[in-house]
Formats: sequence, C-alpha cells, structure tokens
Amino acid sequence: MTKTVLTFLAALLCTLVPARAAMTDWVEVHGGAVRLISSGPLQDGRYQAGLEFLMEPGWHTYWRYAGEAGIPPQITVTKSDNVAAFDILYPVPERYDDGFSESIVYHDGIVLPFVITPASAADPARLEIEVFFGICKDICVPGDASLALDFGPEDRDDKLAGRLIQRDLAAVPGAGPADGLGFRSVSFDDAGYLMVETEVAENQEPDLFAAGPEGSFIGLPKLVSHSDGIAVWRLSTKGLATNPDDDQLRFVLTANGSGIELLERVRPEWLQ
Repeated sequence: MTKTVLTFLAALLCTLVPARAAMTDWVEVHGGAVRLISSGPLQDGRYQAGLEFLMEPGWHTYWRYAGEAGIPPQITVTKSDNVAAFDILYPVPERYDDGFSESIVYHDGIVLPFVITPASAADPARLEIEVFFGICKDICVPGDASLALDFGPEDRDDKLAGRLIQRDLAAVPGAGPADGLGFRSVSFDDAGYLMVETEVAENQEPDLFAAGPEGSFIGLPKLVSHSDGIAVWRLSTKGLATNPDDDQLRFVLTANGSGIELLERVRPEWLQ
C-alpha cells in the first residue's frame, strides 16, 4: 500500500471518528447493562447526554421513586471539570404489579437524559459519576457502575446517541396541561387521603405516579373513578415526609407514553 493511500485512509478515518468518545463501554450487570452516552456538541450552551439502561427480556429497573418495592437509581457526581449545572430528567414510567407489591419501573431499555451546562462553553468538560440501582425479574439484584465522559465544543454529532436521547427526552413529563392531560385539583380528606382530580382525553388509559421528598415511603395512587374525561385518584399520605431542603410532592400523570407533572407543597396536615 502506497504512502499516498495510507495518508488518504488516515484522513478519511479522522473525518469519520469523533474527536472524543460519545459513549462509554457498557458495564454489564446481572440482567442488563448500563453506559453513558452523549449526542455531541453544545446545543444552546448545554450538552445533551444520558444514562442508558439496557435490560434483558423480563427485567426492569426503577423510576426516580421505586414505589412499594425496589431500588431507584442513585446517581452521584464523584468528579466534574468545567460543569456548572447537571440536571437528571426522568421519562414517564410504568406501573408494575408482581402480585405482592406495586412498583414504578422501566422495561427493556431507557435513557435518563442529562442536561450538562459547562461553566465555560469554550473549554472541554468532564463528568464522572457513580450509579447504584436495582434491576429485577424473578429476583432483585443491585447494580453499580463508575462511568466518565468527556465533552467539548469541537465534538461531532453522534446521531445514534442523539436519537436515543431525543426518544426518551420526548417522554419526560412537562408542565401541563398537554396531550389531553391536565390536573384539576388536589385535596385532603379526613381519612388521611389525598384526592387528585385530573383531566384525561377520551379513549386514553391514564396512570398517576407520586414521589415524595427524600425520606418518604408512600404507595401508588389508586384510581377511584374515570368517566366523562375526568379521572379521580386516591393516595394515602402514610409514609410521607419532608426535610429542610425539600417539601414538594411530585405527581406525574401519564397516558400513551406521554405525561405531565405537578409539584405540590406538602402541607403539615398531610403528615401522619
């Protein structure tokens, strides 16, 4: 092979290979695997990345709050360079009933999108995280991984990673009403239940999830009635807690893979 051909191939490879890795290697755990991915260069001053879970058939992992059983993802930044803000987003989950308890889960594969804002857009950034999570089928096992990814303004687009991130970014609940979904009211009754009245378009099968402040251990909302575009849910406040840094109860109303979110401040009378 001539020197001219070798030079041409080297130049071609440089055009095809990104300036830095847009995804880490998979870290395999029992029942699945996890990795970090990035879509590439800055978009509106931020990087779009994500923590991708891939589960074997029949296995699941958990939403930001696991429900009555399970281990939600615990993501800890161990080191960062040139990172001013790091936000984790959670796509709409599913309700899972194993006959003994109800959980809030993801099946098959899911990307938890990350939004990373560099302190200086002109300089490279680096994110290192520790991830601890539960993954379950007939048994539940803990999974953990140490992952690191570099970002830079010269990064090229990674179309595969970008599609995966955008797929699940589109399923992150926003402020409603939207997609035929809406919140009407949240009230508290004398029996210790929150009653949540929601709007649901006809022919939709809705679900409602709730996550309390850290330290809360609450169940899942139960559907009381659903007719004429109105769905009413009941949630026990037993196990609800607050702390000085967080007094918000998060509701996520979903239907057909999309969802909306409502944050309600926990009232003192709700605590049992």
